[in-house]
Order: sequence, then C-alpha cells, then structure tokens
Amino acid sequence: MSALVLLGLASSALAKPPAFTKAQADAGAKVYKAQCAACHGAKLNNGGAPKLAGAEFLKKWGSNSLDDFHFIMSSTMPMTKPGALKEAEYLNILAHVLQVNGFKPGTTALATKNLKAYTFKK
Repeated sequence: MSALVLLGLASSALAKPPAFTKAQADAGAKVYKAQCAACHGAKLNNGGAPKLAGAEFLKKWGSNSLDDFHFIMSSTMPMTKPGALKEAEYLNILAHVLQVNGFKPGTTALATKNLKAYTFKK
C-alpha cells in the first residue's frame, strides 16, 4: 500500500464521531455554567473568550484530535486556576461542547485514552 493510501486510511479513522454519553454532556453543562460561561458565554459562542461552538470553532478545530483540544482546555482552563478541575469534569465539559456542536450522545463514555481517535469533524 502506498503512503498516500495509508494516510487516507488514518485520516478516515480519525474522522469517526466521538463517543460520549448524555449523562456526561449534562454533567458537563453544569460544570461549564459554573466554570466557563463567564468568559465563553452561556451558548459557548457569545462571550469575550474564544468561541467553543459554531462553524468557526469547528473549522478551527476540525483537523485536530479531541486530545489536542482536551490538552489545551485542561492545562490552561479555568483561566484563574488552570488545571484545577477533576479529569472527569474536563471530559464532561468536552462532551457538552460536542453536544452543543451537534454531535449525538451514545452509550459509550468519552475517555481520555480514546481522545486521539476522534476529531470535531462530522
């Protein structure tokens, strides 16, 4: 197989929809409201901080893995106490961001070990 074909297979494998549960997204909405909404806005795209929802956000982050986004989020947020949230809270916020951006929850929970396998591409 050529390198180009292998690259195409790797890209298509990364493009699968992320796995998260409704319970994670619901829990993430609560943490988001308490820890993130003041800067990013109640709708994730109407605050002074970078937008976390909408076409502009999806275009910006579409080629990155969820692991990339998770790393930035968990190492720099909340702005006043970077890295202060529990790992489950960061994953739940990420599930909430996914749901707000139109991804559908399923029965498999979002897990740190699987974040490299997913992107924000639909």
